[in-house]
Amino acid sequence: MKIAFWSEQQGAGTTFNLAVTACAAVLLHPVTVAVVPGGYHDEILESRFFQTARNTLFPGKQEEGHGQQAMFVAESQEYFLASGLEYLLRQKNPEALTERVIKTNMRQIVANRMYCLSASPKPEREWWYQDSLFTRMSQVMDAVEACFDLVFVDCGSRQDDYAKKVLQKADICVLNMNQGEEVIGEFYRNPPRVRGKIVFLLGKYFENALYNRNNLQRLYRIEEDRLGAVPYNSQLQAASQRGRIMDGVKCYIGSSLKGKNIEFEKELIRTTNLILKLAGVIA
Repeated sequence: MKIAFWSEQQGAGTTFNLAVTACAAVLLHPVTVAVVPGGYHDEILESRFFQTARNTLFPGKQEEGHGQQAMFVAESQEYFLASGLEYLLRQKNPEALTERVIKTNMRQIVANRMYCLSASPKPEREWWYQDSLFTRMSQVMDAVEACFDLVFVDCGSRQDDYAKKVLQKADICVLNMNQGEEVIGEFYRNPPRVRGKIVFLLGKYFENALYNRNNLQRLYRIEEDRLGAVPYNSQLQAASQRGRIMDGVKCYIGSSLKGKNIEFEKELIRTTNLILKLAGVIA
């Protein structure tokens, strides 16, 4: 089950929203989850869960058991160790992408239940999604999906062909937007071509703002279970910047909270559950 997070606008908090809802899904329900970048080189998602990227310049030390394959990058005159997504893309035979190989080349967030796929450390080129190596991305994504109940794909605000392909094939498309901008109306005027179910997600949400959930539901006659929100939370934003977002979310799920923290917990749980219900994972 693929769940793609995407926004037409920059600064909508797409990666942050994906990270907190993926963490909440694991903490709330007995599901296995993979979080993966929506591109070849994007390391922003990984940085939300870990303080340092796993891929390092050769001859850096890798985590025990991870796939390693040295490759020379002529443009930069440097060696890289291929691991994570880079290593998986170099497996020509689909049968080589076993569950053990997949999980060995991912970073474990929650033991045996939640993993993150590291992006390539190589510099991005404008034509990256046309690279002969990257043509195996669909093969890798299918193998990852076979190992987990849910795969959260971070497409950010990318407009390239690969991001469009991910959105077209995803089972659930979570369209992220800033609360103060009229994006839902634009969606109805020019709907994107997607196969899966649509969820609108308000990032950095404030209940007292003009475009709150209730007003948007009335204005556009949106079903209640198609509009979620992740309230603004400065502490969790800081934890995200430090690569500690799972620890941050743990402080809110199932804890004895008061004041504004209760509202954050309620909205996060509601949003996570409505996405999982649409995905058919929970009743």
